[in-house]
Amino acid sequence: MNSNFEVGVIWAVNGNQVIIKMNSITSDFTYFYNGEEYEGIRNGGYLSITRGHIDIICQIESEEIKDNYQKESKNKYKENERYEKFVYARCIGFFENEKFNFGIKYSPIIYNTVKMISSNTIKAILSPKKKEKNEIEFVIGKDLQYGLKIDLPWNKIFNTHIGIFGNTGSGKSNTLTNLYKILLNHKKLNLENSKFVFIDFNGEYTGDKVLCNNKVIYELNTRHDNEQKKFPIKSSSFWDEEVLSILFHATEKTQKPFLKNLIERRAKYFKENPNIKENLESYIKKIYSNIFNGTNPKKETLDLIKKVLKKANNPRTILERFKWFSGSEGGCFIYIGEDMKTIYSNTKDRQERIYLNSVLDVENIKLEEKISPFDELEIRTILDLISGVLSNFIQYEYVHPLLSRIESVSISLKKIINIVEEDASNKNNSSSLEVISLKNCNQEIKKMFPILLAKEYFREHKIKTEKEVKNTFHLIIDEAHNILSQQSNREAESWKDYRLELFEEIIKEGRKFGFFLTVASQRPADISETIMSQFHNFFIHRLINEKDLRLIDNVISTLDRSSKQLIPVLPQGACIVTGTAFDFPQIIQVDKIENREERPNSDDIDLEELWEKNEEIK
Repeated sequence: MNSNFEVGVIWAVNGNQVIIKMNSITSDFTYFYNGEEYEGIRNGGYLSITRGHIDIICQIESEEIKDNYQKESKNKYKENERYEKFVYARCIGFFENEKFNFGIKYSPIIYNTVKMISSNTIKAILSPKKKEKNEIEFVIGKDLQYGLKIDLPWNKIFNTHIGIFGNTGSGKSNTLTNLYKILLNHKKLNLENSKFVFIDFNGEYTGDKVLCNNKVIYELNTRHDNEQKKFPIKSSSFWDEEVLSILFHATEKTQKPFLKNLIERRAKYFKENPNIKENLESYIKKIYSNIFNGTNPKKETLDLIKKVLKKANNPRTILERFKWFSGSEGGCFIYIGEDMKTIYSNTKDRQERIYLNSVLDVENIKLEEKISPFDELEIRTILDLISGVLSNFIQYEYVHPLLSRIESVSISLKKIINIVEEDASNKNNSSSLEVISLKNCNQEIKKMFPILLAKEYFREHKIKTEKEVKNTFHLIIDEAHNILSQQSNREAESWKDYRLELFEEIIKEGRKFGFFLTVASQRPADISETIMSQFHNFFIHRLINEKDLRLIDNVISTLDRSSKQLIPVLPQGACIVTGTAFDFPQIIQVDKIENREERPNSDDIDLEELWEKNEEIK
């Protein structure tokens, strides 16, 4: 790098911080010298320090004018010597063999010459030539100050966890879309061995042309039941202790062991008889008979068995004639016939027992041919609860809340989940991209379903890449504070801990399995600091909240002081990119996606267009 456009000298050195005494106090934007264009002195700009044959590059952080006027010797300085300009900068790298290298290998010393650098040299700093064989270009925008195209090191970004943060309207959705739109449509990249899943809370990415044309969209809806828009979950995944615990918020000490036993018992019966209908019918008959013929009747079991028979579309109105009777030697059921004849369920009379069993009509209990997994789960939960209560192995009041949650949550889950067999779950896997919209889901599903998806995707990918990582999985979560928040008054403390621990595990362990997380959020301060500190690369748009700025300051070590100060005043669409993929922080004006059909549905409402009066009305 050759230049003779000297503008100052090094006045002081402190580590990588330098003070430069300038030869001139002029501050034009552009200069021309020997036919070359040079950028003027400005905050965030670059200067070259010559030490021997090495050019050390520094970035300007601030400027200052010092007044040399002294009352005691007012004529000591000429008028043009009265003011001195000083620039404060930090060294960021050096040129060696006409190549820019980031980092501190050489340090300047006092009186080293400082020079302006040409536009071509700035381009070599901000957008160096590619080292890759194919020289794949990946441009999402331009440098905010110099207008140079910034070629992102895509191979160092997408194999890391990425955080995109910014207030509403700052342009983070445009940045997120640009990143993955360019990646998914890149003609020089083959993504067959990678999977991308967008969890979309607001329905912003469901447009036909958003991100890419070839994608699978699941617009889940808890208001309406639409078989075509349900998300497929493998049967083996559904009948899993952890999955059911997530879906129904099972408590650790009593309800999770109950679900574990339920699944094990189901697997045992299924091995003996794989016909679910026959299997369940046999179990219902057994429990139904035990309630009224056992030696330890329980009051709660009557209402429970009524639920089972109703769920099985086999209601028994005769059960309304059974009442609970509490005696001095314990309770039992009492049957009151139409003729007001009464029979106690603990009767020893053989004829009364025969009559009671004929009334119960156990053997004629029949189920419908097709039973949904949710109905099967409810029935098995009730039957296992009855069995446990009758044998005194289960405390009714500990497990019954789980049954209530299964009944209530299943109403929503039935509308969004389709339980399928193993081979049917892969029918839509021809596309690299899936978009799962939760826009029309209730709050409970929005909180719980992404946890289930993340856990299952991570578990399956770990199994797939156990021996060798030949595939990558990219989970992208927009509005991630909805599920990564560490402050929530709507959920139990244990559930919040589980939720955060899951994502902490993913973000800590995911990289070695090729499982990568990208999150976008307008409230980074709400996200767990442990999770925030594990992101490798950041795209930071305008943030003005003090808590957000404080968190950014605490967790992002690659962000310098001058860049941090710019965060609250960044223009719309501009962001600071920093992290392990970047040698130093850069400010990029991300290109706006002009085609409205390709943009996410997050544009500001144009009130001028909305409220403008019709000319005829005027």
